[in-house]
Amino acid sequence: MSMWLHRANQSSLLRSTGADRCKYCGIRVDWFDRYDTKRIPLTPEIPSRRVPARFQWHVDKGVAYPGADLRAGGYCRLPHPAVCPALEHPDLPKELAEVVMMLGVRMHNSIARGEFIPADVPQAEEEISEPDPEDTEEDGTRHTICYHSALRLAPCRLEDIQCIAAIEDGTRCPNGILDVEEGRWEEIDIPYAPGRAGKMILTQADGKMWVWSLTGDFNTVTRWFKQRCGDHYQHSAAPDHGPREWTDFRVLPHADFIVTERPEGYDPPPLPEGFTIHDGPRKPQRCAGPGCFNSTVSPVEEGWLCWQCTRVAKRRERIHRRQRKTHSGH
Repeated sequence: MSMWLHRANQSSLLRSTGADRCKYCGIRVDWFDRYDTKRIPLTPEIPSRRVPARFQWHVDKGVAYPGADLRAGGYCRLPHPAVCPALEHPDLPKELAEVVMMLGVRMHNSIARGEFIPADVPQAEEEISEPDPEDTEEDGTRHTICYHSALRLAPCRLEDIQCIAAIEDGTRCPNGILDVEEGRWEEIDIPYAPGRAGKMILTQADGKMWVWSLTGDFNTVTRWFKQRCGDHYQHSAAPDHGPREWTDFRVLPHADFIVTERPEGYDPPPLPEGFTIHDGPRKPQRCAGPGCFNSTVSPVEEGWLCWQCTRVAKRRERIHRRQRKTHSGH
């Protein structure tokens, strides 16, 4: 059976695909598309009256937004990293500390019964904010894309990034998302990393890294961040086959994936012989109106008038026409 989403739906993530368990504590979480094209694991709905405002999230049409939703009837969701019992939470409000304690008891009971084996505990909450793909290239190459200051680490090389849409038979779309005309390789400064380890990384890489800088419009950037091919982006009702495979680039945990030499083979195809994109601006043509300094570079006829002088000329013509009629009547 094929499943399709309504075209007006804001999220392509099915709830069956978004349901998961935290690999660090085993607690159930629901992944949702965020308002900024990322994804976030949220807890089930809980009463919002005792939850500090900065921890409250709500879901509207499948997309997660920070803050409380007045239509939710006094309920909200919590970002799971904020209450994951496998993490240290210094300075956590008392109300949420009780939630972490309750989840911690549930986690330890699951481990004691042999129902759950936790993964290595991450160093910070940010490391469980998005799933990190487990399968990478054999040589460990993973490229990074850049849009302004946003850096996202891909699961592989650019040409191997696969569309995540589900096709009619329920399998994953085999198309790639790379279009060499939508970006270019650019050398940028490596983001600051604290401590001795960060300084060592910056020194070894000379403070620079190569990233694929997206140069297209808003739709182009959104298509990349949503990890969809051209056939499954704007006008497709196909749901996501699985989660997006981007990871927020962070210097310390992703130092092995810093590219220090410009990758080859990503140049756009050459233009046809004799094809000219732009032959330079034309010589400006000045308006023929007396005392007017307006001009245009568009091809116009000799004696061209700008819109202001055209309006003045038409008004004068109407006045002269009325005067001629008056004189002819006498």
